[in-house]
Amino acid sequence: MEDLADAFVREAQKKGHVGYLLRNSTFSMLIQAGNKSIPLQISNGEIKKASRARNFDIRMTGSEEAVLSLIAGKIKLREALSRDEIIMDTTFRKKLLLESLFCLSKFSYKNT
Repeated sequence: MEDLADAFVREAQKKGHVGYLLRNSTFSMLIQAGNKSIPLQISNGEIKKASRARNFDIRMTGSEEAVLSLIAGKIKLREALSRDEIIMDTTFRKKLLLESLFCLSKFSYKNT
């Protein structure tokens, strides 16, 4: 799971259009998949892994399988939310932004 998080961040950084999408956004997010956590910091077009010892603006929780499917782009965020596979408490605007982020940053498992 940790390798997948690194691959997701690397893929998002590699794609210029993702940075453009995030250019005016600054927030932190903690993705909890089972007993594993992926802390992310989004800041002015850049996405990177964040420090674990901080307060996060967004917390996303789900099973490992659901989170892996979301990060790999196999399922859309709105589908996972409607099926209660992913739980997240944030604004509708942030959900749309994250939906776009996961969709644009998707990659093949073969690349990891």
